[in-house]
Parts: sequence; structure tokens; C-alpha cells
Amino acid sequence: MTRLGAALAAILVAAHAFAQEDARSYRVPGRGTVTMSVPAAWYDEPRTGPSGIPSVRFFDRLENPKGFDMSVTIVWAPPGASPYAHRGALHGLVKQAADDLAAGAAEPALQIQEFAIENGAGFLFQATAKNAKPGEPAHLTRGAIASGDLMITFTILTAERGDPAVAQAIRMLQSARRAPEAP
Repeated sequence: MTRLGAALAAILVAAHAFAQEDARSYRVPGRGTVTMSVPAAWYDEPRTGPSGIPSVRFFDRLENPKGFDMSVTIVWAPPGASPYAHRGALHGLVKQAADDLAAGAAEPALQIQEFAIENGAGFLFQATAKNAKPGEPAHLTRGAIASGDLMITFTILTAERGDPAVAQAIRMLQSARRAPEAP
């Protein structure tokens, strides 16, 4: 019975940790905002580059080395166009990223996986760096989600394979909601 009690306690602790999220909004100049449910313990660094394309970096602690580091880039299609909502185009974008990284990966083949998002599609692949130096995050998860005219590309780096932060990051991306700019 003690194993069962310990397992239930672990599940409750994990559920409580996952439930602690903040709704955070990121402005996209001239387009509105994207709001996501971000784990409360994560730090973020929003930036807008010279091209006006916003990006956000998420990480789980301030000291180095970081066990988890994620970057997202938020892109909108021009009004009236929605190339990212097409499943095949999004899959192709992620497949090209996997092909570009395949030579440096320890895995013989990088498999593209689909995951559900509301009113759209999401694809990702995972890879382990062949020649990662000690202390560097060796595990990568990269992909993109799209819904309507919104696309978010992401790269997640972790020190350990199977890090639960990857699942949290995917849930955060699945929570992304767009709000148009107020007139």
C-alpha cells in the first residue's frame, strides 16, 4: 500500500506543479498579441527583432548551465493569406528543419511527430547532438504550430532526455491564443 500512496502523492505533486501557470501575453507589432499559459516558474525574455518579428526565450532558472532553454518565434501571414494552416506546408517546414540537422544527430533518422492544437496543426522532431560538450544541453526538440494566420516555431534544448519540461512546453504552445490589435 505504501507504493500506491507514494505514486498517488507523486501524481498530485506533478499535477499541482503543472497547474501553476501564468497567462502571459506577447505583443506582435501591428498584429495584436499572443497569450499562452506559461509555467509560473519559467522566466521569459520577449524580444522584437529589426524585421518586427517577435521571439520569446523561456528558461527555468537564472544560473548556468540551464536545464531547459526554449525559444519561440511568432509569425503571422499577410491578411487574406493563410499558408501555415495547410498541414502539408507546416509538415514540410518541420521536415526541412529535421533534414538540416540530421547530420549532427546521434539518431539514424529523425521522425516527425504530429500533435494536436485547437483549429490547426503541430509537428515536431527530437534529436540528440552527436558531439555535445559536457554541460551543454544535448537534447533538442524543434517544430512548429499553426492555426489560421498564426504560426509559432520553437526550439527546446534540455540537458536530459525525457525532461518533463518538454511536455510542459508543448502544452504551453497548445494554449496559444491570438487577440487582434485593438483599433
